[in-house]
Amino acid sequence: MKRFAIDVVILPPDPVMEYAIKWNRELRKIRPANIVLSKEHRLPHISLAMGCLAEDRLEEALTLLQTTTSSFGALDLHIPGIKGVGTTAGDTVVSFDIELSSSLASLHQAIVISLSSLLTQDATEADLAGPPPIEPWCTEWINQYIPNHCFGNFWPHITLGFGTQYRDFPPYSFKASRVAICHLGNHCTCRRVLGEVNI
Repeated sequence: MKRFAIDVVILPPDPVMEYAIKWNRELRKIRPANIVLSKEHRLPHISLAMGCLAEDRLEEALTLLQTTTSSFGALDLHIPGIKGVGTTAGDTVVSFDIELSSSLASLHQAIVISLSSLLTQDATEADLAGPPPIEPWCTEWINQYIPNHCFGNFWPHITLGFGTQYRDFPPYSFKASRVAICHLGNHCTCRRVLGEVNI
């Protein structure tokens, strides 16, 4: 049975995606062997839930996602600035920090609770999109997302890449209305959209 390592995400509007891609390019100038973001194959995103999903449960997951998000409207989101977080491998991941509003926290919680019965925490390299090798931490992060990075540990952000030298980003607010299930690739990038809903 085919399976997907998936991420349920908020896809930001085009101007925010373009900001993220621009900053990713700046990080790649300093560190060429970096995550590469694009609007086609490695979409900037805000993760809400991760896990492994059997292909024959995808339609059920999309139906649950539609039902779960039907009581939510477009989200008012705010980026107060850029944040760098150290990894166990000694790298620093640079991200647009997203302010955790009550509506964003509620959406995250509702989606995790709704979809957790369909998701397993046993993703392998074969479940990810794209050619190997896959960084070992990717499957660890996916398999530990529920429960280690949920609820009280939820940190909404848009990953920009690896690096330690970066400029400040002025605060920026935006509305987001796209929630998608994406197939994950190396570095937990969203390689392709398997289905999405509008809120």
